[in-house]
Amino acid sequence: MQSFFFIRHEGRFMKVDFRHILYIEARKNYTRLVLEERPTALVLVTLKQWEKLLPRDLFCRVHRGYIVSIDKILSFDNKHVYFPGEKITIGEQYRSALPDAVTILANEPSRDSVRHVAKEVLSELEL
Repeated sequence: MQSFFFIRHEGRFMKVDFRHILYIEARKNYTRLVLEERPTALVLVTLKQWEKLLPRDLFCRVHRGYIVSIDKILSFDNKHVYFPGEKITIGEQYRSALPDAVTILANEPSRDSVRHVAKEVLSELEL
């Protein structure tokens, strides 16, 4: 599979490498292609069509109106994806998509793991 595609922009075919895409935003029948170092471009392609075209290991749909480049994400939480200078809201039905698409090494104990450890300690103390 090629790591790039061409779009028609200002009368010419412009090469777009997957690595240069920050995110893609839905705009009615068009989508806004937001790139790292080039101006944004409106493309007559739906998000569903983008999902079929883009490699799943590089991109993730996080909202009904957004597909993001996993590689360009600075951080994320349950509500937002953070890029340099902006954030994108994560949609309710897409909350698990990004955590499922990336490797996460937890450095903070979750509440469940703290409870489990507390139960083990208390059982060892026979309390």
